[in-house]
Amino acid sequence: MGERERLIEALRGEIDRPAESPATAGSRIADIVDDNAIELAYALDDFDDEERLTIFDALSQEQQVVVLEEASERDQELIVQHLRSGDRLPALFGEMALDDVVDIVDEKSDEERDALLHGLDEERAGQIRDLAKYAPDTAGGLMTAEFLAVSKETLVGQVKELIRDQEDLESINNIFVSDGERLLGVFSVRQLILADNASAVEGFMTTDVIHAEVDDDPEDVYRKMETYHLNTLPVVDSYHDLVGIITFDDVLTLGEEEASEDVFRMAGSADLHPTRDTVMGRVKKRFPYLLISLVGGFGTAFVISLFGAGNSDIVSEVTYFLPLVVMLCGNIATQSSATMVRGFATGEVDAARISRVFIDEVAVGAIVGVGCAILAGGVAYVLDNDGPIRMALAVFSAVSVLAMISACLGCGIPSVCHRLKIDPAISAGPFITMLVDAVGCAIYLGFVIWFSAQ
Repeated sequence: MGERERLIEALRGEIDRPAESPATAGSRIADIVDDNAIELAYALDDFDDEERLTIFDALSQEQQVVVLEEASERDQELIVQHLRSGDRLPALFGEMALDDVVDIVDEKSDEERDALLHGLDEERAGQIRDLAKYAPDTAGGLMTAEFLAVSKETLVGQVKELIRDQEDLESINNIFVSDGERLLGVFSVRQLILADNASAVEGFMTTDVIHAEVDDDPEDVYRKMETYHLNTLPVVDSYHDLVGIITFDDVLTLGEEEASEDVFRMAGSADLHPTRDTVMGRVKKRFPYLLISLVGGFGTAFVISLFGAGNSDIVSEVTYFLPLVVMLCGNIATQSSATMVRGFATGEVDAARISRVFIDEVAVGAIVGVGCAILAGGVAYVLDNDGPIRMALAVFSAVSVLAMISACLGCGIPSVCHRLKIDPAISAGPFITMLVDAVGCAIYLGFVIWFSAQ
C-alpha cells in the first residue's frame, strides 16, 4: 500500500469515527496528515466536497498553505470560496508563494480578483496584480517576484545579511545584480560563501546572464533551463529590466504538463488532469475530437460506397458503416487508455483510485458514445437506400454499446498491465486495438442481423 493510499484510509477512518469533540478530531486529522500535505492535495479527489472542507479546516495553517498551493483547480476554487466565507483567505494568501496565488487569481475578472485580494497587505496585493497582468502561457505568467537583487557595489557581508533578513524568497540559489532595475549580472550562493565579506559582488559576478523575455513561450523556457541546467532563470522586459525569476520546480511542473498535453492531444483529448475533472467536464473536452473521427468515418463510408456502386454483390451497404463504428470506438478506447497510462506514470492514479477512475471513464464513454451514436444513426438513415430505419438503428445501437465497452477496455487493459508489472504504455495499445476491432465488428454485424430479422 502506497503512502497516499494509507493517508486516504486513515483519514476515511477518522472522518467516519464519532468524534468526542470537534477539537479532538481536528487535532487527529492534522497529526495524520503530518508532513504529507502534498499527498493530501492529490488525495482530496477521493472525498466529497463536505469531507474535503472538513479535512482542510482541521489542518494547521502551514499544512493548509501547502494543500491550497498543490490542489487541483476545482479543489482550489472550492477551498477559496470556503475561506472567503469565513474571511480567512487573506491569512493564507499572505503565506503562499506569490506565483501560486497568481495561478489562482490570474484568470479572474478585475472585480473578482480585487474581491479575492481584499484584506491582503497592499504591497503584496500590488505584486500579485502586477504578475497577473502577464498571460499564463508566457514566461511572465510563470515567474515570481520573490527574488533577491543587489547593486554591483554591494559587499558580500551585506548580501549575507539581506538573505538572513528576507525569509520569503522563492530561491537563493542565484542572486542577481541590477543597476536600478536593469539586469547586470548574477552570482551563485557558492561564490558568495567563498568570497571575502569585504569584497564587492562586482568582482565575481557573471555578466553574461542567460535570461528569458516576459513574452517567451513556456516550452522555450523549459528547454533553456534544461539545456543549461539552471535552478533559476531571470525574466526581463523589453528594456532589459529584471521583473522576475522562474524556478526549477515551476519548470518541472511545466515539463510534465507539456508532455501530458502532447500525449492527450495525440489521443484526441484536451485534458491535462482528466482524472481530477468531472464526468461532464471530460465529455465537453473529448467530444469535439470524436466528431473529427466521426467525419473521418463518414468519409471512409463514402469511399466504400463508391466501390460498392453497381457491385452490390461485392460490397454490401452493411459494410459502409463498419469502419465508422470501429474507428470511433477505437478513439474512445484510446482516450481512456491515455488517461490511465498517464495517471499511472505520474502517480495521479493509484490503487485506491482505480475503481473510481474506471467508473468515471465508463460514464464518459457512455455519454460521448450516445452523442456520437445519434449523429451516426441520423447520417446512416439519410445515406442508406435499402433499409434506412434498420441501418440507423443498427449503427446507433452498435456505437452506443461499443462506446462503453471501449471505455472499459481502455481502462481495464492498462490497469491489468500495471498490476502485472508490465509497462502499460507499450503493452496496452496492441491489445486494445485488437479487441476493439474484433468486438466492434461482432457487435455491429450482430445488431445488423438482429434488426434485419425484426
